[in-house]
This record gives sequence, C-alpha cells and structure tokens, in this order.
Amino acid sequence: MKAKGRTCRAIGFTATALLALAVFVTGCPSPDFPQCRDADDCASNGPEGNTLLACCDGQCQECCADQDCPQERPKCKDMRCVECSEDADCPVDKPYCDNEKCAYECEINADCNARGKPGMVCKENKCQACESDEECGDPSLACVDGRCVPACACQSDADCPEGKVCQDCACVEPSCEPQTIYFDFDRYDLRPGDRDILDQNAECLKQRPELIVSVEGHCDERGTEEYNIALGERRARTAKKYLQNLGISAERLRTISYGEGRPVCTQSYEDCYSRNRRVDFVAR
Repeated sequence: MKAKGRTCRAIGFTATALLALAVFVTGCPSPDFPQCRDADDCASNGPEGNTLLACCDGQCQECCADQDCPQERPKCKDMRCVECSEDADCPVDKPYCDNEKCAYECEINADCNARGKPGMVCKENKCQACESDEECGDPSLACVDGRCVPACACQSDADCPEGKVCQDCACVEPSCEPQTIYFDFDRYDLRPGDRDILDQNAECLKQRPELIVSVEGHCDERGTEEYNIALGERRARTAKKYLQNLGISAERLRTISYGEGRPVCTQSYEDCYSRNRRVDFVAR
C-alpha cells in the first residue's frame, strides 16, 4: 500500500511539472478579444481586416493617443483615428473641421450662408464679395455692394402696375387702403362711425409702414373760398391728430386743404354736398 501511494504522488508531481514546463515554453494563453495585454494581442486575435491595433486599458482600440494614428488620420478622438476634432487641427487651405474631416470654406455659393457669410459667393474655395450678377448664380439675385440679394422688381409704388404696391422689392396687391371719412355741414368734429373708420385706417398704416399719407380736407361749395380752405384744414388736422393718438407717427401724415376745389359731386343738393364734406387719405 505504501508503495502504491508513493507512485501516485510521483505521477501527480510529474504532471504538474509538465504543465508548468509547457506554460514556460509556449507562454501564457492570449485573452479573449477584445481584451488584451498588448498590441500584439489585438493584431493576432481580432477579426480579419482588424484595425484595432492599440491596447488601451486592457481593451483593443483603434488608438490610445495621436501617435497611434496614421498620417492621413492623425488625431485620436474617442479611441478612433480621425482627420480632425476641431478647426485648429486643419491646414490653412482647409480651415474647417466638418464631421471629423478638414474642409474648404466653400465649394458652392450656398456654403457661404452656412459659414455665416450670407450673400457672398464661393471663389477659389473662399467666400468673397460678388462683382457681378452672374456670380450670384441665380436670376432672382443681384449683386449689390458686394452681396447677392433678391433682385428688386420695383423701388416704389410708381414702378408697379395700377392697383399694386411695392413691398419687399416686389409688386403685390395692397393688403389694405385707408378709407375716406365724412363730416356734417360746417363741422370738423368726428362722428362715431368715422372714428371706427379711422381705427381701421390706423391698423392699415401699421401693416404698411412704408406708406406716407396725404391727409386731404374737403368741403362742399357753400361758403367763401377762404372759409372752406380753413374748414378743410381743420378737418384734416382733426383726422391727423386722431391717428397720432393711435400711434401713427406725425412724419407719415401730411395735411392739406383743397376747400371746395376738388368735389366728387357737382350737383346742388344735400346728398351731393355730403359726399364732398370729407377727408381723403392718399398714399404718396
């Protein structure tokens, strides 16, 4: 029995020694990918075409620092090799880092808008001032003071067909027109219904800030010419003051009296007279 026990111990010792010898000869087994001890583990154990060649804190990564990256992608960002991570990484001729790649300031005119340089044109991959309408590349744009801006179909209402006004360089249908108000015989105070019209006129003028309005006072034919000129002026000033109280600048309202000189009706009866006792608002 004693001999047999000695034989088992001898065999066990021999097996342990052989395992130790094998480890000594072949080295420790490699850890499972993507775990690693060094870059060799990443290169030998990774999948075919593996680019994870750096061992960072026990994990295979594309890079741990910039020096791990190739020349064409020299920056290490989030364990990946990229061309750039900020504009400062890029050369002078491609000064912008877009999506981790160095890019020109522009390749087409639209790029200048994205670079915060609206209206400029792309020349030699740089946003520059335009010199002609053709450089804008769009028939709806014109080169004005070095910038491409919408080409104007008009400069003022006079450039537009009858019934249209000039707004934002285009001839459009007017959104509103100030309406005429009327007065009682020999009076220049406002009637309730005419106050409502003036309220609407004020809103119209706020919608159309480009309008300068001539506030024109008129009278019927009764009374002397001098008296009617004065009465027409009072009517015009009353309307102007009301509009000013509603926030319309005095610089936009110019009063004038025509007295009885511009009637819209020339018959001698009350209905005709009432149509002549008025204040018109004429856009200038």
